[in-house]
Amino acid sequence: MLLFRDQGYDATSVQDLVDRTGINRFSLYATFKSKQDLFEAALDAYYNQVAIPFFDRLATSNEGLTIIEEVLLELVSRIKCGVSSNGCLICNSIAELGSRPGPGTVRVYQKYFDLLEKDFHAAILRARQLGEVPEDVDARGHAKRLVTYSTGLLIAAKVQTEEELRQSVKATVRAIQ
Repeated sequence: MLLFRDQGYDATSVQDLVDRTGINRFSLYATFKSKQDLFEAALDAYYNQVAIPFFDRLATSNEGLTIIEEVLLELVSRIKCGVSSNGCLICNSIAELGSRPGPGTVRVYQKYFDLLEKDFHAAILRARQLGEVPEDVDARGHAKRLVTYSTGLLIAAKVQTEEELRQSVKATVRAIQ
Protein backbone atom coordinates (compact mmCIF):
# COMPACT_ATOMS: atom_id res chain seq x y z
CA MET A 1 0.00 0.00 0.00
CA LEU A 2 2.68 2.50 1.03
CA LEU A 3 4.97 1.55 -1.83
CA PHE A 4 2.28 2.52 -4.35
CA ARG A 5 1.62 5.74 -2.40
CA ASP A 6 5.29 6.66 -2.23
CA GLN A 7 6.41 5.66 -5.73
CA GLY A 8 3.19 5.66 -7.75
CA TYR A 9 1.66 2.84 -9.74
CA ASP A 10 3.78 3.18 -12.86
CA ALA A 11 7.09 3.48 -10.99
CA THR A 12 6.40 0.45 -8.77
CA SER A 13 7.62 -2.76 -10.36
CA VAL A 14 6.58 -6.26 -9.42
CA GLN A 15 10.14 -6.77 -8.19
CA ASP A 16 9.71 -3.74 -5.88
CA LEU A 17 6.60 -5.40 -4.49
CA VAL A 18 8.40 -8.73 -4.03
CA ASP A 19 11.29 -6.97 -2.27
CA ARG A 20 9.03 -4.90 0.01
CA THR A 21 6.61 -7.67 0.98
CA GLY A 22 9.09 -10.53 1.17
CA ILE A 23 6.60 -12.65 -0.76
CA ASN A 24 8.00 -14.48 -3.76
CA ARG A 25 6.78 -13.62 -7.24
CA PHE A 26 4.89 -16.92 -7.66
CA SER A 27 2.92 -16.40 -4.44
CA LEU A 28 2.21 -12.79 -5.36
CA TYR A 29 0.76 -13.81 -8.74
CA ALA A 30 -1.09 -16.77 -7.22
CA THR A 31 -2.84 -14.39 -4.83
CA PHE A 32 -3.39 -11.30 -6.97
CA LYS A 33 -3.09 -12.47 -10.62
CA SER A 34 -1.59 -9.10 -11.68
CA LYS A 35 0.01 -5.91 -10.47
CA GLN A 36 -3.31 -4.18 -11.17
CA ASP A 37 -5.20 -6.60 -8.91
CA LEU A 38 -2.68 -6.00 -6.12
CA PHE A 39 -2.96 -2.24 -6.67
CA GLU A 40 -6.75 -2.38 -6.42
CA ALA A 41 -6.47 -4.42 -3.22
CA ALA A 42 -4.04 -1.82 -1.84
CA LEU A 43 -6.43 1.02 -2.75
CA ASP A 44 -9.30 -0.81 -1.08
CA ALA A 45 -7.24 -1.48 2.05
CA TYR A 46 -6.20 2.19 2.18
CA TYR A 47 -9.83 3.24 1.85
CA ASN A 48 -10.87 0.96 4.74
CA GLN A 49 -7.88 1.42 7.04
CA VAL A 50 -7.04 5.09 6.46
CA ALA A 51 -9.82 7.06 4.72
CA ILE A 52 -12.83 5.78 6.66
CA PRO A 53 -11.28 6.27 10.13
CA PHE A 54 -9.82 9.67 9.21
CA PHE A 55 -12.98 11.23 7.78
CA ASP A 56 -15.47 9.50 10.11
CA ARG A 57 -15.19 12.28 12.68
CA LEU A 58 -16.87 14.65 10.24
CA ALA A 59 -20.02 12.57 10.65
CA THR A 60 -19.68 11.70 14.34
CA SER A 61 -18.44 14.95 15.88
CA ASN A 62 -20.74 17.30 17.76
CA GLU A 63 -19.12 20.21 15.92
CA GLY A 64 -19.97 21.73 12.56
CA LEU A 65 -17.65 24.13 10.77
CA THR A 66 -14.94 23.62 13.40
CA ILE A 67 -14.58 19.93 12.61
CA ILE A 68 -14.50 20.64 8.87
CA GLU A 69 -11.67 23.12 9.37
CA GLU A 70 -9.82 20.76 11.74
CA VAL A 71 -9.98 17.87 9.28
CA LEU A 72 -8.79 19.99 6.35
CA LEU A 73 -5.97 21.49 8.41
CA GLU A 74 -4.92 18.04 9.57
CA LEU A 75 -4.69 16.89 5.96
CA VAL A 76 -2.21 19.74 5.42
CA SER A 77 -0.23 19.16 8.60
CA ARG A 78 0.09 15.39 8.01
CA ILE A 79 1.91 16.14 4.75
CA LYS A 80 3.89 19.12 6.01
CA CYS A 81 5.12 17.51 9.25
CA GLY A 82 6.09 14.24 7.59
CA VAL A 83 3.43 11.93 9.04
CA SER A 84 2.23 11.31 5.51
CA SER A 85 4.65 13.38 3.46
CA ASN A 86 3.81 11.54 0.24
CA GLY A 87 0.13 12.32 0.61
CA CYS A 88 -2.86 10.08 0.08
CA LEU A 89 -2.68 6.88 -1.96
CA ILE A 90 -6.12 7.47 -3.46
CA CYS A 91 -5.52 11.12 -4.39
CA ASN A 92 -2.04 10.38 -5.73
CA SER A 93 -3.51 7.59 -7.86
CA ILE A 94 -6.23 9.84 -9.23
CA ALA A 95 -3.61 12.44 -10.17
CA GLU A 96 -1.26 9.87 -11.71
CA LEU A 97 -3.65 7.51 -13.42
CA GLY A 98 -7.20 8.75 -13.60
CA SER A 99 -9.24 5.68 -14.55
CA ARG A 100 -6.49 4.03 -16.60
CA PRO A 101 -5.81 0.98 -14.39
CA GLY A 102 -9.38 -0.26 -14.62
CA PRO A 103 -12.91 -0.40 -13.28
CA GLY A 104 -11.84 -1.70 -9.86
CA THR A 105 -9.74 1.41 -9.38
CA VAL A 106 -12.60 3.68 -10.38
CA ARG A 107 -14.86 1.80 -7.95
CA VAL A 108 -12.53 2.65 -5.04
CA TYR A 109 -12.28 6.29 -6.17
CA GLN A 110 -16.07 6.53 -6.23
CA LYS A 111 -16.40 4.95 -2.77
CA TYR A 112 -13.89 7.52 -1.51
CA PHE A 113 -15.77 10.44 -3.08
CA ASP A 114 -19.09 9.13 -1.74
CA LEU A 115 -17.64 8.75 1.77
CA LEU A 116 -16.26 12.27 1.77
CA GLU A 117 -19.48 13.76 0.45
CA LYS A 118 -21.56 11.92 3.06
CA ASP A 119 -19.27 12.96 5.91
CA PHE A 120 -18.87 16.59 4.81
CA HIS A 121 -22.65 16.79 4.28
CA ALA A 122 -23.27 15.53 7.82
CA ALA A 123 -20.90 18.16 9.25
CA ILE A 124 -22.56 20.96 7.26
CA LEU A 125 -26.02 19.86 8.39
CA ARG A 126 -24.72 19.89 11.96
CA ALA A 127 -23.32 23.39 11.39
CA ARG A 128 -26.80 24.40 10.25
CA GLN A 129 -28.31 22.94 13.45
CA LEU A 130 -25.73 24.84 15.50
CA GLY A 131 -26.63 28.09 13.76
CA GLU A 132 -23.19 28.41 12.13
CA VAL A 133 -24.63 28.54 8.62
CA PRO A 134 -27.96 29.84 7.33
CA GLU A 135 -30.90 27.47 6.93
CA ASP A 136 -30.92 27.99 3.18
CA VAL A 137 -27.27 27.01 2.64
CA ASP A 138 -26.88 24.31 -0.02
CA ALA A 139 -25.37 21.63 2.23
CA ARG A 140 -25.12 19.01 -0.53
CA GLY A 141 -23.51 21.45 -2.97
CA HIS A 142 -20.96 22.57 -0.38
CA ALA A 143 -20.23 18.94 0.51
CA LYS A 144 -19.51 18.17 -3.16
CA ARG A 145 -17.19 21.19 -3.41
CA LEU A 146 -15.38 20.11 -0.24
CA VAL A 147 -14.76 16.68 -1.78
CA THR A 148 -13.08 18.30 -4.76
CA TYR A 149 -11.29 20.85 -2.58
CA SER A 150 -9.91 18.27 -0.14
CA THR A 151 -8.67 16.07 -2.98
CA GLY A 152 -6.87 19.02 -4.56
CA LEU A 153 -5.61 20.17 -1.17
CA LEU A 154 -3.70 16.92 -0.75
CA ILE A 155 -1.93 17.53 -4.04
CA ALA A 156 -1.30 21.25 -3.39
CA ALA A 157 0.11 20.46 0.07
CA LYS A 158 3.13 18.91 -1.60
CA VAL A 159 4.22 22.24 -3.12
CA GLN A 160 2.56 25.16 -1.34
CA THR A 161 3.63 26.50 2.04
CA GLU A 162 1.74 25.50 5.13
CA GLU A 163 0.69 29.12 5.68
CA GLU A 164 -0.75 29.41 2.16
CA LEU A 165 -2.69 26.21 2.69
CA ARG A 166 -3.97 27.27 6.11
CA GLN A 167 -5.27 30.53 4.64
CA SER A 168 -6.93 28.59 1.83
CA VAL A 169 -8.62 26.22 4.28
CA LYS A 170 -9.92 29.07 6.42
CA ALA A 171 -11.27 30.92 3.36
CA THR A 172 -12.93 27.74 2.10
CA VAL A 173 -14.67 27.11 5.41
CA ARG A 174 -15.77 30.78 5.62
CA ALA A 175 -17.32 30.43 2.15
CA ILE A 176 -19.77 27.88 3.54
CA GLN A 177 -21.28 30.57 5.73
